[in-house]
Amino acid sequence: MPAEPMMKVTIEAVLAEISRVLQHELQLPSAPRPEDDLAADLHLDSVSLLTLVVELENQFRVALNEQDSAQVHTVGELAALVVARSKEQPPGEQA
Repeated sequence: MPAEPMMKVTIEAVLAEISRVLQHELQLPSAPRPEDDLAADLHLDSVSLLTLVVELENQFRVALNEQDSAQVHTVGELAALVVARSKEQPPGEQA
């Protein structure tokens, strides 16, 4: 269920959603840690990364772009980016 438009997005909520997607949608055997590298540690390929990003965009009503991928390497960096993007969205506006 998507986040409410006025709901404040927290790093904890984003980390929980990343963990949910990785474990339940992508069948990752253990919970990811913020310091885990998305490619090197979690072995996510481009399709898995796309699945994760789309789920986060839908859940938190944010838009992530290709330029963001150059800055994001770890679970924690991805969570921080989602929080930052959520602050850029006007209230009630969907990505």
